[in-house]
Amino acid sequence: MDEKQPVTGTEQENTAADQRRGKTLRRILAGILTLLLVALALLVFVYRDALSGESLRKLFGRGGAESTAREAFTYETGAEQMFAAAGNGLAVASSSSLQLLNEAGELVFKQVVSYDTPVVFGSTAGALFCDLGGKNSVFTDLNGESTAIQPGGEILTAGMNENGWFYLATAEAGYKALVSVYNNKCEKQYEWWSGSGYVLRAAVSPDNRSLAVLCAERDCTKLHFFSLNSETERAVAEIPDELCYDLAWLNGDTVCVVGETVLRFFLDTGKETGAYALEGRYLLDYTLSRSGFAAIYVSDYRSGAGGTLLTLNGDGRVMGSAALERDVISLCAEGKQLLVMTSGDLALYSQDLVRQYANETLMTAKRALLRPAGDILLLHAYSAERFSF
Repeated sequence: MDEKQPVTGTEQENTAADQRRGKTLRRILAGILTLLLVALALLVFVYRDALSGESLRKLFGRGGAESTAREAFTYETGAEQMFAAAGNGLAVASSSSLQLLNEAGELVFKQVVSYDTPVVFGSTAGALFCDLGGKNSVFTDLNGESTAIQPGGEILTAGMNENGWFYLATAEAGYKALVSVYNNKCEKQYEWWSGSGYVLRAAVSPDNRSLAVLCAERDCTKLHFFSLNSETERAVAEIPDELCYDLAWLNGDTVCVVGETVLRFFLDTGKETGAYALEGRYLLDYTLSRSGFAAIYVSDYRSGAGGTLLTLNGDGRVMGSAALERDVISLCAEGKQLLVMTSGDLALYSQDLVRQYANETLMTAKRALLRPAGDILLLHAYSAERFSF
């Protein structure tokens, strides 16, 4: 067994000195830490305005933390509720009211209505509200100044381009339809009377110079092109053996027609530039971008249960493809980006479907909008939540 050695006086003195040095070092470190905390608090106070969510996003990039600045846009709910981005504001239509909120979420326009089938379209100039099957429509600019447009016949379909030029297709006695084009001051610029075809959809070009009209006629579906400075039809293209129901300009001279089994692409000369066949798959959702591409969500099953997201360019070729395990709730294209909301997440893609950002902390929203400012609105029945990433 080892015996304990006696502690000498020198060793006792060394131990006491070590303890004194340790206490002194701890006091110095505590003082330094206190000074650092005070300096940090002063910096936060001085630069508090610069430490915004937008500044942090620029500092850390899209992969950084989501901005904590979330602002609610509140509005009245109602049956048949519809939404559209109007500038950097929000237009909301329902069977009982029309509302426009500005960029700050302030209500600048409200009108109590009784619409059976409300629709709303947004643009950089304002919003267009219509009652399909009725005779009422209202255009309001971004400041809330409104103009009522009351055509002679019932409104069959309507639409608006990004500049606020819009069309109304109405039922008129003795004709299948009348297509009227208005500028963003609600001044009529053009009209076309259809004697042989039922108007399914129409669209005003992004440069406000052309009109495309999709008609169901006796032998096939036809796509008509017009110049707004001429009464003579510019071109017509036939689409045989296909049930078509939508069209949009992808850019200044290319139109995409959405059919039940195929998407077709045409120049404004009537020449078909390409097509994309669904090959037995179901088209469950789509959006047609004003920046030159179409995005579609297809599945082998009508009820969904996962499928494939595709983007197509102006001649029908695939730009990008992504498999999704959950069904798409909404698609929204803005510029060269695509916002995809599923039952489990919200994801931002480039036009060739490179995933740029995802958020899986959702979901109670009905839809998501990607706005020109680059932020997102999550739309609920009574409010919209705005955030950036």
